[in-house]
Amino acid sequence: MELSIRAYAKHRGVTEAAVRKAINQGRISKGKNGKINPEKADNEWNKNTDPAQIKRASPEERADYSQNSAPYSLSGPSYQQSRAIKEAYGAKLLRLQFEKESKKLISVDDVKVAAFNAARMTRDRILNIPDRVIPQLVGKTNIFEMKEILKAELVKALEELSKINDKL
Repeated sequence: MELSIRAYAKHRGVTEAAVRKAINQGRISKGKNGKINPEKADNEWNKNTDPAQIKRASPEERADYSQNSAPYSLSGPSYQQSRAIKEAYGAKLLRLQFEKESKKLISVDDVKVAAFNAARMTRDRILNIPDRVIPQLVGKTNIFEMKEILKAELVKALEELSKINDKL
């Protein structure tokens, strides 16, 4: 049996204004005929209303409600679930903001620029090795000796790069 707004307000133990507000906010719905299905509306009201804003019903009203209510499922999270999700994301955002301001967190763009610069520096150091080593290799015929010269130059370049990375 569907009820008018006035009858539903009386059933719910709230004012007509509270019922109209709930309808306007989309917390409960009316049927096509403008009437309210009390079981459906009670479930919607409980699911979509802030518990701190709900008027506490008397024991008689609670007993009457529990006997007359039928289960009805709406899609989406309840008000409490939505509030918990909002609070959790708010806390995560605050943590990220704190870590960013305390320099524990840096932007992806800064990391990309630093990685590009480090790779470019490494490439340049390695490509410059032949120019530095050729004069030392001129006239050498011992392969072991040439290998040691090349190895020493590679080690020197890598040590220079590691010192630069330590400064970053």
